[in-house]
Formats: sequence, C-alpha cells, structure tokens
Amino acid sequence: MDGHGTAKFQDASLLATSADRPWSLIAAEIRSHGAGAIGAFTPQNAEITQILRDENAAVSTRASGGVRQEVAATPGTTWLCPAGIREEATRLSADIPRVLHVYIPQHSFLSGEVADLGFRAQDLRYQAEVESPRIMTLLRTIQLELGCEGSAGGLRMDALALDLISALAQDHAEGGRQASPPRGRGTLDRRRLDRVLSFINQNLEQDISLSDLAEIACVSVFHFGRVFQQTLGVTPHAYLSERRLDAARQKLAYGRDSLAQIAQACRFSSQANFTRAFTRAAGMSPGRYRQATLSL
Repeated sequence: MDGHGTAKFQDASLLATSADRPWSLIAAEIRSHGAGAIGAFTPQNAEITQILRDENAAVSTRASGGVRQEVAATPGTTWLCPAGIREEATRLSADIPRVLHVYIPQHSFLSGEVADLGFRAQDLRYQAEVESPRIMTLLRTIQLELGCEGSAGGLRMDALALDLISALAQDHAEGGRQASPPRGRGTLDRRRLDRVLSFINQNLEQDISLSDLAEIACVSVFHFGRVFQQTLGVTPHAYLSERRLDAARQKLAYGRDSLAQIAQACRFSSQANFTRAFTRAAGMSPGRYRQATLSL
C-alpha cells in the first residue's frame, strides 16, 4: 500500500492519510485534484475512488483495456479499479477539491476464509458509478475514521476491510460471478475468550490487530469478529476502545502523564485525535475531565 497514492497522484495535494495509523489490511487518503491528466498507472493494489466534494461540475474520463468510462464527478460518485491492469491517463475537466482513495493490497484478499471466496485484487471489476449502499456505508466509515481517529481504529479498520472485500466479491467481481462468504461459527468458549481478553488488557498500549486476536482465539481472522460479538455482545474494536478510554480516565484522574503521553499510550496518532475521541465518549475534554476529578 505504501507509496501507491504518491506514485499515481503526483500532482494531487494530500489532505488526509492513514499512513500513520495502525491499519494493516487497508489504507486510505483524501486528496485534492486539479483539472488535467493523471498519468497512466498500473496499480498493485485494488483501489476504490469516491468524490467527496465537487464544486465545479467536473467530468472524469478514464480507460483501460479498450473500456472507456466518462462520468460526471458529483459527490458520491464511486469507481473501482482492480490490481494489475494498466489504466490509461485519467482526465478531469475541472478541479475536484476532495476525493477519497481507498487501497486494498493483495495480501488482504488472502486473510483467513476471505481466501475461500476465490476473489483476488485482480478480480475486481473495472467499474464506474458504483451504487451499492453497503459499500457506500463502509466508505463513509473510512472517511469518518480518517477525520476523527477512534481509540480502536486499527482493529476497527481490519474488520471493515474484510467486510469491504466480502461486499466487493459478492457484487463487483469481474464477469458478474458472485461469491457467498462463509458463515460465522458459534461463540468462543470461556478458555479462549479469557486468553483474548487477557491479551487485550495486557497490551492496551500496543497496536493490536484482528489477526493477533484471531490467532490467540484459534479461529480465522474472517470469523473472529463475528464469534467475539456473538460471545460478548460487542465488537472487538468496541471492547478495545472502551478499555483504552477507561485506561485514559485512570491516567487523567490519578496519574501525572501529559495529555500527549496519554494519547500515545492509548495508541492515538496525535493528541488532537485523542482529545476529539475522548470528548465524544466522555462528554468533556481530557483537560476538563482531569480538572473535575482533581476537585473531588
């Protein structure tokens, strides 16, 4: 994933990126594109592109393998591009101020039972004007996470990546074939659940991936999120988020660490992102929370 956007969009301004986030199965950027041509490129990752804002009634024209697509680049317009094809120069008739680019590397299509779908990064349909509500919802979640990092962002984005691959495999595979994802299997027994919870509690200050937890639970990464939720009633990322925010509350109330140190310990990429997430969860900023607990 590293360098995809930089290599392909050399003249586009980078507005936001997941490069400093612990996302292991997916990457995303928001860029501002000027009118003109985007050079020919052969991506090594599957790519999803979505217009977030367009104030100039731009038209996008792209082509690959004799297929030419010309569409109005209005907010919500979405394109798919598989890995490994040579995409000819894309032309934009006007500036587009905000565009979301999502990259899914080939290794993500081989995670656990996702591999059983028989769907690879190269099998994605070369498609314009995607209208799937499920994919639109997932892209919206990615955009929101880029704008306001959560306390379990890496784990949350791992799960989202698997959902996104499953949605693409079912409805957007080349040739129109559809793949049905395998169903989840029951719940976690007490012993395996205790191992997972113990690992989370002992590693709150470390990056935790969905693959880490699935390996400890001895289930596939594809099924782990489902069986964890069926067992505890919450998703893995929601559980991790609450545990990290609990740890932050304890540090604010009883410790002397700075807000920047607490943000780092809770695996936020910046103090500003920590402040936004904590305020959203607690109803007050970390600084106000610390002052309120000191006055008790």
